[in-house]
Amino acid sequence: MLAKMEAGLQMSRLLVYRVGELKNQGKRNTREVSLAKWQACDFANQAADDAVQIHGAYGFSDEYPVERYLRNSKAPVIYEGTREIHTVMQANYVLGEREDKPLNKMLPAWPFELEEVK
Repeated sequence: MLAKMEAGLQMSRLLVYRVGELKNQGKRNTREVSLAKWQACDFANQAADDAVQIHGAYGFSDEYPVERYLRNSKAPVIYEGTREIHTVMQANYVLGEREDKPLNKMLPAWPFELEEVK
């Protein structure tokens, strides 16, 4: 269980870094944001569930914070767009049924904005 938790953390981190990289380059990142939200929320929820199982009966008590982690990990799954919505979005991208519209205005890349401030 601990190895799966670590793998989920590292995969989520890489997905978020990819979104940040695209954002810094000024590129559209709708697909990547959806994928990162979907997977990171699922990994967090699974890790919290595993943590409760590792703690056994204490997992549901107030003595350890894992009960709160499990409760809090459900909110992003529900409120950040349900799993089903992100799953359908990603399937549509894979099948070629969904394409992002071109940007109306090119977003500035991050280092460019930094140089302007100097």
